[in-house]
Amino acid sequence: MTRWQKIGLAALIIVLGITVLIAMGFRAKTDMRNLLYPLAPPMPAVVSKPMPEILARLDAVLKTNAPSVFAELQPGLSANAIAGLEKQYHVQIPDDIKAIYEWHDGSASTTNRLSDDFIPIHRFPPLEESLANKAMEWKGATAAQRAVAGALTSYRDSWICLFDDGAGNGYWYDPQRKPSEGAIFCQFTEDASFVFFPSAKNLMAGIAKCYESGAFRIKPGSTPPDLDEDFQLATKIWTEFGASNLPPTN
Repeated sequence: MTRWQKIGLAALIIVLGITVLIAMGFRAKTDMRNLLYPLAPPMPAVVSKPMPEILARLDAVLKTNAPSVFAELQPGLSANAIAGLEKQYHVQIPDDIKAIYEWHDGSASTTNRLSDDFIPIHRFPPLEESLANKAMEWKGATAAQRAVAGALTSYRDSWICLFDDGAGNGYWYDPQRKPSEGAIFCQFTEDASFVFFPSAKNLMAGIAKCYESGAFRIKPGSTPPDLDEDFQLATKIWTEFGASNLPPTN
């Protein structure tokens, strides 16, 4: 073997080694993403009722069972206002989710976190607030911080928050996923749990049923009014409208 053949063979080995390392890194990153952000398991059917009917029902049950929650809801946005926000923040919002913000543009923010809740431990932020917060993520961060974030949490970059717990968990819409893949979901980082919904109609219908059944309720005697949750009953209701990535517990 000539000197140049040896050099060529060594270069080929180096290139192959780098390729393998890159592939292993990509595979590891993909495996981590699938673990932290799985695709939806089989989900129940999409709710047949139209979104306006579901939201009208939710309005009615809130007025009766949680009037303090209803009182904090802001007027809805016009279609033109939503279109303007889509253009400003370079997003496209599905019609069923637009209908939610046309119904009510989130809840008013108060100085008391408990009074902000739309569902237990979750606030309903206005659309512009959710989009602006998403646009501001990692602004001012160092290159090292961005690199770490990219490695660990890049799968969240496209998520738009619907209902926020203030700690990075909540209910989300991912415009990069198809509905059948689980574009709408509830996520809790601490135990890597998700509940995926086949449509926004399922999510809102589930919330309405939680309020109707008492799974979500105003805690008796609380001042200011505080939302309480019957987790066992709520979990049973969510299985009617969505699907968890975790196996059922006995």
